[in-house]
Amino acid sequence: MNIPQKLLATLFKTGSVKLDGGKVVNKAELLDPSSPAPVFVVVDAQSEEECKLLSKIDFNAMLDDSKQTLLLMVHFSDSNLIVSDDYKSIFDAYKDIDHLLMSKNPASRILFDCAQRNAILSSVLPLEKLHQPTNADSFVLEDLTKDSTRSITLSQHLLKYNVYPTQKFPSGWQKHNVLLKKSFNFKSEQDRAIKVYSDFTSETRSETPAKKLRRGFCCPDITFLGTTSTYSSTYRNVSAVLLQSDTFNALLDAGEMTVGQLIRLFGPEKAEQVISKLNFLYISHIHFDHCGGSMSVAEYYHKANGTPLTILCPVRMLPWFKYLSSVFKIPLYLVPLGKIQQDKDLQSELQEKHGVKIDLCPALHTRDSWCVVLKSEDWKVAYSGDTLPNTKFVNIGKDCDVLIHEATHQSSLSEDAAKKRHSTVGQAIEIGEAMGACYTALTHFSLRYQKLPPFIKETVPGNVMFAHDFMKVTKDTADIWCEATNVLAKLFPDHYKDLSKQPYYSSK
Repeated sequence: MNIPQKLLATLFKTGSVKLDGGKVVNKAELLDPSSPAPVFVVVDAQSEEECKLLSKIDFNAMLDDSKQTLLLMVHFSDSNLIVSDDYKSIFDAYKDIDHLLMSKNPASRILFDCAQRNAILSSVLPLEKLHQPTNADSFVLEDLTKDSTRSITLSQHLLKYNVYPTQKFPSGWQKHNVLLKKSFNFKSEQDRAIKVYSDFTSETRSETPAKKLRRGFCCPDITFLGTTSTYSSTYRNVSAVLLQSDTFNALLDAGEMTVGQLIRLFGPEKAEQVISKLNFLYISHIHFDHCGGSMSVAEYYHKANGTPLTILCPVRMLPWFKYLSSVFKIPLYLVPLGKIQQDKDLQSELQEKHGVKIDLCPALHTRDSWCVVLKSEDWKVAYSGDTLPNTKFVNIGKDCDVLIHEATHQSSLSEDAAKKRHSTVGQAIEIGEAMGACYTALTHFSLRYQKLPPFIKETVPGNVMFAHDFMKVTKDTADIWCEATNVLAKLFPDHYKDLSKQPYYSSK
């Protein structure tokens, strides 16, 4: 039925509408016969007592409509409880529906594309290899499916369940995406990467004068836990940078899944140790891709130490943190960044407590955003957070060992970057040069640069590196990461080809 677009809203709001010819159309004429909505149940048992209670519940009796059907049960319960007799009785009572086991171990939920990149880069570069968990969930699944009448599936990345059947996709599991991803051969790709990198290094083995000038610099170990902006993807997580030394440890921003990234990298036990040693968590501004994982970090810290985590954050975030602290019963020690900047006594107190001098200046981004410089007796690290090119930041970051600067957009998109109050690759490099930074590490790339960072058609000096998730920069590896930019196109030829064809490159 041909109904003008402008009349559709009125039709669905009032139930009927009159067309130009005088014909009255009722909403019921356009709708298919109503059908009962499919139902799924989410189960999360935390104790044996809860398992006993769940085993006695009749979920079918809870349906609103006798025509409704229960299709799927999603289990977030602990794997130790799932194998109990009481919990198994739930599977047996609902054998005619599908069951999905959701792992609670972040390390077992490796994003495949990120793992693929990590396998290639870590075979030739000082990239931290991901922790390989013992997948207890697979043993749980094996135990539960001894009874072949149970329909139980273990969660996997890209696995989909279609609730509403269509002609193209019937209800049930859609595993085609998962099967396609499994065709990647890690071993052969690693062997190819080793050959490519060996050929590259043999051509560029001679040492340049620039490297000699940079010798003697010092820095803490700097591990990038997230290098994209806005929200995470299968290739990169959002902003988080881990600083580690013998006497000082800190997180610079903590976007969503920061704790998950730590567990994927170190494993559960070591990740807890790393978090327990944090001097503080620094939050540059209120955007969620920089602070969304803060409370998880605070929870792990409090669990390990029994004391509140120190969070240095913008003053406008204090009500948010105080509210979350009261809701989740996680104590926090909050220090406003504006107060640190203005109060010399507080600066001295923090320096005495943590062993680093904290210099701050306002960032040119959203309201109450900050840039920070941390200086110990041995090193100086500058972190931009999100900002336009910032003269005040240049002044406080002079002669730093490492500048970590956002480079959200390629240089040819400077107008777009300015509108969103971000920096381009070229602008970030210029800031590093103006500071006299020994090394500049670029991060916080736009979502358009997920597979490879925006290095195409850029003039990149020899002391500049593009960050990858789990990349670890030390005084011994900084030059290697700077050199790595030149070999990325050869290590990831398909990704390079895809990126080169994008209109924001090909049209410039």
